[in-house]
Amino acid sequence: MLSYSELLTPTDERVKEILQAGAKHFKRYGFRKSSIGDICVDAGMSKPTFYKYFDKKETLFFAVLIYLGRGFFTAYAKRIKGLDKASEKLATYLETMEEYLHSNPLFTEAFVHNPDLRKSWSGNPLSMESYLYGVDFIEKIILEGIVSDEFRAADPRRIAHVISLTTILFSLFEPEMTGATKKSDASFLFDLLQRGIIKHH
Repeated sequence: MLSYSELLTPTDERVKEILQAGAKHFKRYGFRKSSIGDICVDAGMSKPTFYKYFDKKETLFFAVLIYLGRGFFTAYAKRIKGLDKASEKLATYLETMEEYLHSNPLFTEAFVHNPDLRKSWSGNPLSMESYLYGVDFIEKIILEGIVSDEFRAADPRRIAHVISLTTILFSLFEPEMTGATKKSDASFLFDLLQRGIIKHH
């Protein structure tokens, strides 16, 4: 099976073609109505070639979610240009992640409306790889903040886990508050973090 990093930035053109065709079909038809046969035709390859890289449609769906995650990292990199403070980078991370998850209907389909896919994802090796990649990313920001004396954190790794999990849960599972004005989930979470890890001088 391909790794998380290989799916995020594929170097094999055939893998890239499958991911692009898969993204097109899943967005247009949803998971259930998309077929491997049609995706292979669109990618210009045979099913045997497809199965060299992916064992089933579910794995391709998860791989497509990871591939689309490039959009988050691109947006985040642009937004933090000129930012020096780790606290600003963390706030930007949370805001960008919230917008990214809300703007991608495949996440909602996979983790809210399709319990079978959610169960498959929780047991898929790619899920742990992608989750830990996010935790590593957040931990680096926290460690940067500790070095610059912005953050206090006895266990940066654990805090990174909590932030990663909370961000996903807020963005995907919190019901909309109809008729109510509220802060974004990202700013709400950052307010909580300010009371916990951000030093006040």
